[in-house]
Amino acid sequence: MEEITAFGVLGERLGLQLHHADVRAMAGLSERLSPLGVTPARATAIVYIGLNEGCDQITLGRALGVNRASTMKAVDELEALGAIERRPGRDRRTNALHLTSAGRDLRGAIEKVTLEHDQAAFAPLSADERAELRRLLTKLRHKAVTGSPTGAAAPIMTSGPKVPAAPRKD
Repeated sequence: MEEITAFGVLGERLGLQLHHADVRAMAGLSERLSPLGVTPARATAIVYIGLNEGCDQITLGRALGVNRASTMKAVDELEALGAIERRPGRDRRTNALHLTSAGRDLRGAIEKVTLEHDQAAFAPLSADERAELRRLLTKLRHKAVTGSPTGAAAPIMTSGPKVPAAPRKD
């Protein structure tokens, strides 16, 4: 029995099916990226910085859909990896993010690995089906309904539902 059928009628819902497909695809991508020393989220950040040289941390965080603390952590990790460097930004409060030579090499490896992963993960689909899936996912992204009263779109990359932090006990 396929595990999704264990959820009864919920297993028939497109959202749950999409989530299960995403979990499997991201697990495979994580495994493929692991030898490079990056997660899918960090890989995405490296490619974004490479395409937007000189962007600041706020812009990166917005693009990834993560908060300021998560962006700072990602930038710190990528800097420690030697993939990016901070340079003076447009004012004294900002840093401009740039790929290092190692970061450019890593970006090339990431793009190669993600292409190989996509080809393997979506091999059961014909070229026409992959094009149609891409079209449908783009349509959903552009018309995203999050279930919120405002209908605001959800962030691009998240690590799960946001839970309010517990009060600090100083």
